[in-house]
Amino acid sequence: MKNQYKNLDGHESLYASRRLRLIQSPLIVILCFIFLVFSQSNLSQSLSKGERHIFILNPKQPLLHTSSTKFLSFSFDTFSLRKMNELPISDERFINLARLLSPAYIRIGGTSADCLFFNESPPQNSHTQVTSPIDGNHYSNFTFSEEDFLSLYQFTKKSELRMLFDLNVLIRNPDGSWNDSNARQIVEFAKYHEMTLDWQLGNEPNSFKHVFNVDISPQQLAKDYFALRSLLNTSGYNDSILVGPEVDNIKNPINITYQGQYYVKEFLKNDEDCIDYVTWHQYYINGRTAKVQDFIDPKVFNILSKQIKSLQDVIDGVGKKIPMWLSETSTAFGGGARNISDRFVAGFLFLDKLGYSASEGLQVVIRQSFFNGHYAMVGPDLNPNAVWWVSVFYKEFVSNKVLKLATINNFGNVRLYAHCTPEKSLVNRVPAVTVFGMNLHNYSVNISIQGYKSTPKITIFMYALTSDDLQSRTIKLNGKDLNLLFNGDLPPFKPVILKIGKFITLPAHSMVFIVMHGIDIPACFT
Repeated sequence: MKNQYKNLDGHESLYASRRLRLIQSPLIVILCFIFLVFSQSNLSQSLSKGERHIFILNPKQPLLHTSSTKFLSFSFDTFSLRKMNELPISDERFINLARLLSPAYIRIGGTSADCLFFNESPPQNSHTQVTSPIDGNHYSNFTFSEEDFLSLYQFTKKSELRMLFDLNVLIRNPDGSWNDSNARQIVEFAKYHEMTLDWQLGNEPNSFKHVFNVDISPQQLAKDYFALRSLLNTSGYNDSILVGPEVDNIKNPINITYQGQYYVKEFLKNDEDCIDYVTWHQYYINGRTAKVQDFIDPKVFNILSKQIKSLQDVIDGVGKKIPMWLSETSTAFGGGARNISDRFVAGFLFLDKLGYSASEGLQVVIRQSFFNGHYAMVGPDLNPNAVWWVSVFYKEFVSNKVLKLATINNFGNVRLYAHCTPEKSLVNRVPAVTVFGMNLHNYSVNISIQGYKSTPKITIFMYALTSDDLQSRTIKLNGKDLNLLFNGDLPPFKPVILKIGKFITLPAHSMVFIVMHGIDIPACFT
């Protein structure tokens, strides 16, 4: 009996042990899962804080491209000319803000360019008022006076800018050809007053049917451009450049009917080499539906590379060797995204556009617009928006001499480009290279720029642009607010000075200009 009790005790002990294991098993699984989650979280944070990107700068490389000295340019939308009294072109503060971005082109163009009649009332049989399906503005013909033209030109001279004027192509003859009589008045008036300026004809002709319910074929537009080139040559403007055809909707998957690359192809087959640059318009997203997150999403940024390739393939395909301009471009079409396109966050897309466009050989990028609209560089209070400051830093530290900066992937959240540093920003004429770009992450990352011989003579000046809020109008340089001095001059730009050989930390949501003094790339001095 005693042994039986012992056996019973053993069974009870075994049962209790099994029961305990059954209870413990799910508990252990749960605890392991919790541990794994926390471990992954800690690992993720650890990786985030320690994320590193390697870039290679070869000091023996030739120049990748040389862009125009007016590469970063900007525009006044012709719509603004309808109310010239509201355009502050005689205000010294406004003139100063424009002059601080010179040298640059200032394009006078847009949908309203094809509604402008110089110094005469529009004929009654011309197209009536239309409402744009793009920005909702009402477009009707209007008169632009001699006085208005003179005052606008005086603004460009005081601001040290070069005017690019968009002529009305919708003044047509009964046979469908362009009627150049009004354009001739503008050209002759400009010549009489010794104006120096450049020209284009029409705005987004591939979308005329969509906007004005008018069709002008690319073959006909090519003839119209040839007529304008002849007019300029016989009117004393043979040295002025003529750019076109000003198309939009390049490789647009939504609007297949009006895709601009097909229009450009037929235009170039018939233009008789009368244009100096192929021009097109580029926007990433619809301003009415855009969200802040779109402005820091690499997928949105990468739209541009596909568009440039599409148009370059067209140019190559017709056997032309003619460079491109982005003659109208911003973040969001339809006048921009309210409280986003003119805020700090909009600087990322613009700075990346400058870097990528230059690396692909584009000659000029014209920002839409300097004033008016939700994408303005200068606000209605005549204070500069963040993207104006980004443009100032670009002008200050980035030359038109483009270098190759190699990396595994420059299409993600960390995007950097390299140019020779402009001579005005060299210290004691010591050679320098400027690496610029951005960190789109909401955490800091480390970068290493390699490929050159590290010496104690190399000094790195770091300029990091950040903001307390992505939708702020204000911008900070290395943690301190940027403001003009009381007399309108730029403040001194004080860098963070870094030692060579260490990783460089890019702050979260930052745009950076890294000037590497002491790196000698002979190609920069050719």
